[in-house]
Amino acid sequence: MRRPFRVITAAALLCTVTACAGDAGQEAAGEPGPVAGTRSTAPVPAGSVAGVAGGEACTGEDIRAAATVQDAGVALLAITNASDGPCTLDGRPTLGLRAADGSALTVPVEEVEQPGPATATALDPGETAFAGFKWTICDLGASGCAVATTLTVSPPGGGTPVNATITGVEGGDQAVERLPVSGLQVGTIQPSTQGVVAW
Repeated sequence: MRRPFRVITAAALLCTVTACAGDAGQEAAGEPGPVAGTRSTAPVPAGSVAGVAGGEACTGEDIRAAATVQDAGVALLAITNASDGPCTLDGRPTLGLRAADGSALTVPVEEVEQPGPATATALDPGETAFAGFKWTICDLGASGCAVATTLTVSPPGGGTPVNATITGVEGGDQAVERLPVSGLQVGTIQPSTQGVVAW
């Protein structure tokens, strides 16, 4: 059962990683590893976009990522083609968490077929695809509770992960110093926001 958000409120979740999501964060030493954990489905092979118009699979070098908190523990992830040419997203993003000292954090991850199977989405420069993710809020100091200050995103095409910015439902952009999380659920990539976090 999800515990009440005792340390930071839903409004305080407005910008989990703004303080750490700039260019300097993207150049942190070493590549952020994916969040390790259990998976409900087999991983989607990198670059699995054969037969889809729109160029090669988007890689980490092609994208920027931003998440919008919809409710406590629920966010909409927008992945935008920031490159000069078309690329395609198909599958689901890989999320990573980092602590304040830059070290990778490990929490269980469940890959869910929500809001349905992934839809291969061809993106011209500046266009965006979407995925939902949820996290289990935990009490600071509790066993298995990781305290994250940075969220990283890798598209199915692979490449260097990028730091995601996070804003909240109230439109604020202040930094959140820490995000206590004990588990993640990651949904599939879709071409629109419709139903992406309605699960």
